[in-house]
Amino acid sequence: MRLENVTAVIRPRSDWEAVDLGFALARRDFWRCFAAWWLAVLLPTAAVAWWLWESPVLWLMLFWWWKPAASRVVLFELSRRLFGEKPKWGETLRQIPRAWTRRFFHRFILARLSPWLPVTLAVEDLEGLSGKAHKQRRQQLARRGEGAVMWVYLLADLAACWFGLAILMLVLMFIPEGQDGAWSSAIESWNPSSPTEIPLLIMRLVVACVMLAMSLIDVFVTGAGFGIYLNNRTWLEGWDVELAFRRLAARLGNVALLALVLSLVWMPATLRAEEDSDPAEIIREVKSHADFKVHTVTDKIPKETKTTWEWPALGEFLLWVGKAIMWLVAAAFVASVIWLIWKNRDLRPRLGVKTVAIIPKARVVMGMEVSPETLPADIPAAALALWQQGRHREALALLYRGAISRVIETARVEIRESDTEGDCLRRVEQAGAAAQPEYFRGITGAWMRLAYARLEPDEIEIEALCGQWPFAERRQA
Repeated sequence: MRLENVTAVIRPRSDWEAVDLGFALARRDFWRCFAAWWLAVLLPTAAVAWWLWESPVLWLMLFWWWKPAASRVVLFELSRRLFGEKPKWGETLRQIPRAWTRRFFHRFILARLSPWLPVTLAVEDLEGLSGKAHKQRRQQLARRGEGAVMWVYLLADLAACWFGLAILMLVLMFIPEGQDGAWSSAIESWNPSSPTEIPLLIMRLVVACVMLAMSLIDVFVTGAGFGIYLNNRTWLEGWDVELAFRRLAARLGNVALLALVLSLVWMPATLRAEEDSDPAEIIREVKSHADFKVHTVTDKIPKETKTTWEWPALGEFLLWVGKAIMWLVAAAFVASVIWLIWKNRDLRPRLGVKTVAIIPKARVVMGMEVSPETLPADIPAAALALWQQGRHREALALLYRGAISRVIETARVEIRESDTEGDCLRRVEQAGAAAQPEYFRGITGAWMRLAYARLEPDEIEIEALCGQWPFAERRQA
């Protein structure tokens, strides 16, 4: 593993940002991962289909049970491609037997229903641990992001069922009119009085669509687990710090070489100068310095005198008791006042006391700098200039960053650093007219189409977004 060859930005992330990183890695090499997924399970799937052709539900259950074998092959592809390697198909095919046989009993029997499966797969396959070491490492890496990975794991199968039905409806829509005789006959033979007795043709088609949906979704579930695994190791082992030092070392390499050459030239001259002097004379000269003079200080310690304890007089004792009671009563009174103020803290607005909430302002949202000092004074003009230079993505990103920064500064919208585009839009709409929700909705849509679908807006739309910029106070700054 060579961190300097990594093909993604390594930095500490929140749990759901780590999931998004895994999705991005799976999306980047989707077709390769999807093909590798099916190569791992194609042969057993075909064999079981021939054996259980009359029992499609049991076929689907077995297919679901051996999904981890395909996930391991996808994990192999993602891990190698993250560090700049591009494994050949021969290397991928050699991983398939190992994906089925390595720790078979543990992976397919004991831990098959584990909700931490997407993360623990990476611990087993990438670190090669087993036994007590594997258990300790698994517990260590599952502490951060366990909530996110459990939600992804549990919702994956529900999403596969929904997506499978969507694929089924899409297939039925593309059947030419008049060529669906077998399907129509199966529908007509379905007895409404026995809804559980579904015709075999319908069951086989539904099962095939659900299996296809499972394979599509499991690629991204494996990527999400790998993203959480990378994020946990970044937090624990400081990968981002190590990469920063390596980049610094690369930049300072020439300076270090020059310093080494100078030291090699200077050291012989220094050694020759030291050889010419007498060591004994040097030692005497050093010892004659004032810092090496010995100073002595004599302190007289008085003798200890024995003291005897005498009980205080009765009047003094009662005075002490009275003072102690008075302090206890005062402390109880102060504590009661503090407790009443805390208990009725929600009544302060009704009593006319203004409360000011100190909201921490986000400086980086979705990896983009949104602090005012990182933006130009005239954001629309700068964005239009970038667009005319052909730097379309940078232009739209500047507009979107500027809009986020301005709604934080002027409308006091509580945007967090872990928010996505949808979260930001929802918070702006909840903030009301001060946050300019109509404009923010338009710039968000344009940015998402460019960032995720690679659909660039036309020049008229960009000019309209720049001309309709509603945050005039920033332009006059």
